[in-house]
Amino acid sequence: MGAAVLDRTVGRNRAHGGLDGRLLLAELARRGGIGGPEVKTGLLPRRLPLALVRIGGRYPRAVVAAAAIACAVSALFATRLHVETDILSLVPRDNPVVDAFKTTIERFGSVDTLLVVVRIEEGADLEGVLDFADLLAGELEAWDQIDWVAFRIERGAGMAVPLLDRATLFLDDGQVASLLDRLDEESLPAEASRIQGALLAPQSMVTKEFLRVDPMGLLSGLVARARFGGVGVSVDKETGCLIDPQRRMLLMLARPVGPAQDLEFDRLLEQGLGERVARVSEAWTAEGWGGPPPRVEYTGGYAITLEDSRLITSDAVVQVVSTLVAVLLVFLIAFRRPAALAFAIIPMVTGLGLAVVFVALALGRLNSLTSATGALLIGLGIDYVIVLYGRYVEERRLGASHEQSLDAIGRQTGVGVLLGAVTTVATFYAFLITDFAGLSELGLLTGTGILLLVLSVFLLLPALLTLLYARRAQLPRLYLHSFGSDQLCRVALSWPRATIVVAFVLTVGFAGCLTRLAFDDDIQNLRSPDNRGNALREEVMASFGLRFTPMMIRIDGRDEFEAMARAREILPELQSLVDGETLASVDTIASVVPSEEAQRRVIARLAAARDRTAGVEARLATAFRDAGLNPVAFDEGIRHLAAALRVDTPLTLSDLRGTSLESVANRYVADFPGGVSTVIYCYTPADRWRRQIPPRLADLVARNEWAVLASTVGVSVELRRIVWRDAARAAVLGMVIVYLLMWADLGSHRRALLAMAPLAVGLVWMVGAMALLGVHVNFMNIFVMTMIIGIGVDYGIHLLHRWSESGLSPDALSETSKAVAVAALTTVAGFGSLVLSHFPGLRSVGAAAILGTVCTALASITLLPVLLARLHRS
Repeated sequence: MGAAVLDRTVGRNRAHGGLDGRLLLAELARRGGIGGPEVKTGLLPRRLPLALVRIGGRYPRAVVAAAAIACAVSALFATRLHVETDILSLVPRDNPVVDAFKTTIERFGSVDTLLVVVRIEEGADLEGVLDFADLLAGELEAWDQIDWVAFRIERGAGMAVPLLDRATLFLDDGQVASLLDRLDEESLPAEASRIQGALLAPQSMVTKEFLRVDPMGLLSGLVARARFGGVGVSVDKETGCLIDPQRRMLLMLARPVGPAQDLEFDRLLEQGLGERVARVSEAWTAEGWGGPPPRVEYTGGYAITLEDSRLITSDAVVQVVSTLVAVLLVFLIAFRRPAALAFAIIPMVTGLGLAVVFVALALGRLNSLTSATGALLIGLGIDYVIVLYGRYVEERRLGASHEQSLDAIGRQTGVGVLLGAVTTVATFYAFLITDFAGLSELGLLTGTGILLLVLSVFLLLPALLTLLYARRAQLPRLYLHSFGSDQLCRVALSWPRATIVVAFVLTVGFAGCLTRLAFDDDIQNLRSPDNRGNALREEVMASFGLRFTPMMIRIDGRDEFEAMARAREILPELQSLVDGETLASVDTIASVVPSEEAQRRVIARLAAARDRTAGVEARLATAFRDAGLNPVAFDEGIRHLAAALRVDTPLTLSDLRGTSLESVANRYVADFPGGVSTVIYCYTPADRWRRQIPPRLADLVARNEWAVLASTVGVSVELRRIVWRDAARAAVLGMVIVYLLMWADLGSHRRALLAMAPLAVGLVWMVGAMALLGVHVNFMNIFVMTMIIGIGVDYGIHLLHRWSESGLSPDALSETSKAVAVAALTTVAGFGSLVLSHFPGLRSVGAAAILGTVCTALASITLLPVLLARLHRS
C-alpha cells in the first residue's frame, strides 16, 4: 500500500475517533496479503473460521443457493411439528411424584370434564333458560362425541334407572328397615298421598317421570352417592339444576369420548359445540321465547388445551417476527445501510431453517417454553453477524481490501466468535442435566441452533459481502453506530479509580437487595391468564365454591375386589378428614357400590322379610287408586320395586358394563397390566391447600404402601424441592465449563478470570435489579442465570481477544465496545419479544434475561477495559 493511501487512511480513521497510527501499522502487519501471522493454536480449531469464511468468499453463489435450498426444506419440515400443550411436558422426568401423577392421569383421563356454561342474564326468564338448556342437552346427548350430559337432578338419576331392579343393594341397614316399614299396608296410604302431593307441586315437572319409575324413591340413595361428574357441585333446590347461588350461570357437565390432549379432537369438539348451540338458538327462538338466546361458553381441559395451543402458536410467530423486526431495526441504525440488512436477514433465516429441521427430527414438537427458541436464536445469533461485520467495516475503514478484510474476520475475530458461540452452547447444554424436561429440551434446541446459526453466519456473511462489495471500484462509506458505548468506555478508562468504586458500590448495593427477592412456586401461575377457558373455569369455581382439580388417591390391587377392599379400608379415616378445613368432600366408587358383605346383609334382611313384602304390587295399586292416582302409570316402577325386593346376588363393578353407568364406573376404576386401580377424588376447600398437601391426608396415604397420592399441588411441592438444586447444578456446571473452555483456549487462568469478571459482577447486578423491580423468581426464570453465563461471557471474550490482537491498545477496546453494545441491544431485542408472551413464565424469562444482558454488557464495556489497562500498566 502506498504512503499516500496510508496517510489518508490514518487521517480518516482519526477523524472518526478510531485507531491511532501505531495501531493502524499493527493492524496492517497482521493483515493477510502483507505477511499475516499464522493462526495461533488453542483448544478450538483455529483454522475452522478461516476455512469457512474462505469457502463463503470463494463460492458465494453456491453458498447462497445452498441456503435457499435449506430454507425450502425447512419449510417442509415445519409442517411436521405439533404443539404440546400439556404443562406436564415441562416438568421433571423419572420423578416418583411426577410419575405417579402422570400414571394416574393416563389411567383415569383428565380430571376435568367439559363444562358448558349457560349465562343467565339479569332479568332473563328462568323458565326460558331452562328450556334452552333442555334443548342443548338433548343435542349433546344425541352427539356421538359426547358420552353423557348432566345438569338436572333427574338427568343424573336417569343414568341409574337400569339398576332399579337391584336398587335395594345400595341401601344401608337403616334404610332397609325404613323401606320395609313404608311398605306395610298401614303405611302405604301415606306414601300414596306423598306421591300425589309431589305430582301437584310446582316442581312436579322435574320429578314426575322419576316418581313413575321409582315411586318409593330408591334412586335418591344412589343419586346422592353418584355425584355430578364427580365434582360435588350443589343443586338448586327449586329447579333441580346446577345453578350458582347468585343465579348468574347454569352449569352443564359433559364427558366427551376423546382425550383433552388430542388437539384434533378438541377442534372437532369446538366446531360441533358451536354448530349445536346455533341450532338450539334457532329452535328456542322459534318456540316463541322473547329476547336473545342465552349466551353459551365452555371450559374445562378441552377448551383450555385448545386455547393454549393457539396461544403457543401465536407466541412463536409473534416472537420470531417481532424479534426479527427489532433486531433488524437495531442493525439498520447501527450500520446506517439498508443493504446491510441482507447480511443479517439471510444468515438468520437460514440458521433458523436448519434449527427447524433439527427440531422436527429430534423432537417433532414445541411446547410453551421451546416455542421461544426462534426468538432466542435470532437475538443470540445476530451477535455473530454484528461482531464479524463490525470487524469487516473497521478493516475497510482502515484501507484494507475486501479479501484482506475477510481474512481478518477468519483469522482473528472469527476465533473469538467461535469461542463465544461454544461457551454459549455449553451453558445451554448444561440444561440437559436438569430434571426439567422443558428446560432440557430448550437447552438442546437452543444450543444446537446456535451451532447451526454460527455455521450459517461464517459461510453466508462472506458470501454476501463478496457479492455486494468485492468488485466495487469505490466502496460506500461504512459506519458502525456506537450508541454511546465508545464514549462510555473512554470515560471509564479516563477515570479508572472512579469506575472501580462505582462498580463496587453498585455490586454491594445490588447484593443487599437479594433478601427482597421473592420466589413464586405455584405451577399454576405459569398458565396464561389470557386463556379464556382457564379464566372461565376459575369463575365457575368461584361461583359454585368448588374445585374441579381434586387431589387423587390411586389404589392398586391384583383385581377389582382387592382394590375396592383397600379403598374401603381407608375410607372411614378419609371421611373423617371431611371437616371443611382439611377436605370439603370425598368422591369414590366405594361409596357408590357397597361392599359385598354389606350387600349380602341386605339380601339376607330382605329374604327374612319375604312375608312382609308378599303382595306388595297389589297393595301399592290399591293405595294409588284410593289416592286418586292411576296405578297403570306406575306399572314400570312397581315392577322394578318388586324385583329389587327379591334380589339374591350381590352387585359387582362388572355388572355396570353395558349400562349407562359404565361411564361413571370408568371414572373410578381402570385396568392396567397386572392389576386394577381405583381412585378416590379428594376435594379441598376452595380457599385452602393451593400450595401444600394437607398433612393429615399425606400421612394417611403414607401409612398405606398400596396407596399413591397424585395432584397438581403435589407436583408443585416436588418442583419446589428440586428446582433450587437443579438451578444451582446448571449454573455451577455452566460456569465451570465456560471457565475451562476459556482457560484452555486463551492459555491462561488470568485471562479466563478477566473475561469472567464482568460476568460475575453483571450477574449480581441482574439479580439485585430483579429484586428491586419486583420480578419474582419462578420455575422457569431461575435458570436464566445459566443462560446469561453463556451470553454475558461473550462480551468479555470479544474485548479480551481484541485487546490481545491490537497490541494492548485501549483504543481498540473502545472500537470493539461498539460491536458489544450493538450485540447486547440485539440480544435485548430477542429477549424483549418474550415479554410479549401470553405465558407469565416466559415473560419473566424475558425480563430477567434483559436485565442480565444489559448488566453484563455494561460491566464488560466499563469495568473490563479498566482492569485490562491497570493490569497492563502494572
